[in-house]
Amino acid sequence: MIRKKEESLGRMVSILYRIGQRHMGKNLEPYNIGAGQVAFLAELLLGDGISQDEVASNFRCDKATAARAIQHLERNGYVERRQSLNDGRVKKVFVTDKAREFQPVLLSFLEEWTDTLFQGFSTEERELVLRLLHRIVKTALKIRMGEGDINKEVQQN
Repeated sequence: MIRKKEESLGRMVSILYRIGQRHMGKNLEPYNIGAGQVAFLAELLLGDGISQDEVASNFRCDKATAARAIQHLERNGYVERRQSLNDGRVKKVFVTDKAREFQPVLLSFLEEWTDTLFQGFSTEERELVLRLLHRIVKTALKIRMGEGDINKEVQQN
């Protein structure tokens, strides 16, 4: 039972997300990349040439959200979409030279933001927070995918 609003994981994650979105939007505006496209571009830089559906799946979002983000990146010259050679119904997304040139800026920005959030944390604390968040995400994904009795699984961990 949550006694204080500060004990709500969802609220804390939501606050972090909103602050991060504002920070990214302000700092990446000169590059014509909105906060909503940052994660998609980072994903595509790691997996160039994947389909729009794979982007949505990897990012755990609906296909329409992924399509809008990719469309915005395409309009600004960061990606291009091409029909798959194997399946004409599938569009593959490829990063452009502009995106590759921007990659060090993006990675530096994301690293600096992470470092800022972890100011005052020891290396061990930082690793623990990330391990625990990964565990929470894993649990949330199990619930989303409808795998078994989640309450039983959570109690075992």
